[in-house]
Amino acid sequence: MDKKIQDAIREAVNESGQDPGLARKLESWFEAIASGGEDINDKQSSYRHLELLYDETHVSGIRKRPSFTLDDLLDDANDEEPG
Repeated sequence: MDKKIQDAIREAVNESGQDPGLARKLESWFEAIASGGEDINDKQSSYRHLELLYDETHVSGIRKRPSFTLDDLLDDANDEEPG
């Protein structure tokens, strides 16, 4: 991954007061996509990554748990797949 992208991720995470672990998770996911190890169009995989990122994100004044579950998202993804 380009160093400018890594720096931008780290800066955004730092400026928003997030844990540096969030930047590492974002970098790892982006690197996996860029290298072909992950398919951004794989909804189930993307939802799992997004759930991990969501769990790592801290936002004051907002409810931590979403009104949906990963299973809900996976069910929706499976419903959208042809066949």
